Amino acid sequence: MKIPFIPQDAPFSGEQKQWLGGFLAGLHSRMLVKEEQVTQVQAQVQVKPLTILYGSQTGNSESVAYDAAAAASAHGLAATVYDMDDASVELIASSERLLIVTSTYGEGEMPDNAQQLWDAISADDAPKLDQTWFAVLALGDTSYDAFCLAGQLWDDRLVELGAQRLLPRVDCDVDFEDLASDWYSQALPQIAQKGSQQTGAAPAPQAAAKPKSQYGRKNPMTLTLDKKRVVTGEGSSKEIVHYEFSWPDAVEGYEAGDALNLVPQNDPAFVQGILQHLNLSGEERVPYKDDRVALGHLLQNELEIRLPSKELLQALAERAGDHQLEQRLNGDNSDALNDWLWGKDTLDILQDYAGIEFGIVEFINLLKPIAPRAYSISSAQQAVGQSVHLTIGSVRYGDDRERQGVCSVWLADRLEEGQTLPGYFAPNKSFSIPKEDSAPMIMVGPGTGIAPFLGFLQARKAKAASGDNWLFFGDRNAASDFIYQQELEAWVEEGLLSRLDTAFSRDQKEKIYVQDLMRAQGEQLFAWLERGGYFFICGDAYRMAKDVDVALHDIVATWGKMDQEQAQQYVNQLKKDKRYVRDVY
Repeated sequence: MKIPFIPQDAPFSGEQKQWLGGFLAGLHSRMLVKEEQVTQVQAQVQVKPLTILYGSQTGNSESVAYDAAAAASAHGLAATVYDMDDASVELIASSERLLIVTSTYGEGEMPDNAQQLWDAISADDAPKLDQTWFAVLALGDTSYDAFCLAGQLWDDRLVELGAQRLLPRVDCDVDFEDLASDWYSQALPQIAQKGSQQTGAAPAPQAAAKPKSQYGRKNPMTLTLDKKRVVTGEGSSKEIVHYEFSWPDAVEGYEAGDALNLVPQNDPAFVQGILQHLNLSGEERVPYKDDRVALGHLLQNELEIRLPSKELLQALAERAGDHQLEQRLNGDNSDALNDWLWGKDTLDILQDYAGIEFGIVEFINLLKPIAPRAYSISSAQQAVGQSVHLTIGSVRYGDDRERQGVCSVWLADRLEEGQTLPGYFAPNKSFSIPKEDSAPMIMVGPGTGIAPFLGFLQARKAKAASGDNWLFFGDRNAASDFIYQQELEAWVEEGLLSRLDTAFSRDQKEKIYVQDLMRAQGEQLFAWLERGGYFFICGDAYRMAKDVDVALHDIVATWGKMDQEQAQQYVNQLKKDKRYVRDVY
């Protein structure tokens, strides 16, 4: 507190100044006494520690965890948020109050940042948690197998160890924001009543790692498509398109490694096919979100209609008395359902069950809201300004009729330059260039997996980073599928790209993939890791990323002269240090 004083030029006489000076000095002394009393009270407040752990692949769980922490103080809780990579079983064992927020990755796996903690808590020697109260929020996507499995596993394991479940686990689909808010709004006041209290100074509220954007799923910004061009060559078996978008808000921006979510529209021809099957015109007005909307507009702009929802499949199975489909839906073997659904869309399914009829409202209630499509950004804002670039393969397949990827073909065929679309950025703080400009960077990105690494290289160039950069790229044929060849070769020429190794699988009798190139350069790759290198993968999660991971472990074991357990520990430490990071799908 500042000592009060009277300015020399104040319009008072000497006697008046003397009187005022004495009055202010007395007032200041009394205020100091009160301030000391307040400080003493604050020092003795009763605080209730709360531990919040998040497992996150793309940042959604992290965002929810920090939202919960911000709301905790209103319930007398002092919340601390931990990335699961930075937590331990000892931390969990010492926590009387625990909230878990986790997504599920790939085929029911833990997110990358959660795997080591999960291995530890799953071990036979994990500590008992008899003094722990907890609640779990699971994020997932019902269109994928093992919906919210990671959260389910955490929920079950904590109970096995003796922890007391505060309220039933909440499983969230892609539209998770409202459910997540309801979850911690219920969990916080209940968990505040559990456990003991500690006397001491309440810690300052913990701020999120990055300020939240004003834009999101419920409030997307307006993007303008400025340019698009096909980057695959003539004769390619695929179509890959490079897109450039701008947006009006100069405050909003992104970092290399982030994603851009686009909210697509369904194909009008596909919508018409569904309407014809249902014997409807599309002009029918149906209730939707407290309004009445034309059915055709709803199917084209608001609802997910390409992939059949599990709710629709369940309704069809029950009405048709199809016990085999029910077994596929509810059985333990998810591959049986995947194999049956392979290549099919909602219209295929409706035609397979042509005798089953639904009312209009009943039908739309069995569909999910159309989900934003997330794409890895292939630019760095430092290099391209108020522009964001994407590299997207157009999904087309089918013999009797063409089946299409909802967003990829909408962008390629129907969205013209100059037109607008809704979207928003999705930060990914783990998948980013090294903070140390001198750190080597190894990038494995075949096909469209090259996308974020274009941004990485642009960002390193803009920073004049001295670290070496090594890219492994591959596809089918060099003549038609070597996308961004000119840019990459120019970067090699100028020294930005220290090494470029390419694998074109169909250009020789024996197929060669990026993991084969890694093994061939294993000694050098391990040397880069030993001098602080970062290892990144982007692309197919189901085959490529797994094969590359196996190759990495083999390289570490061979050139590090380690057994399998030591190599596993080495790679785990890379992950913990955020030096082995994946952006896979």
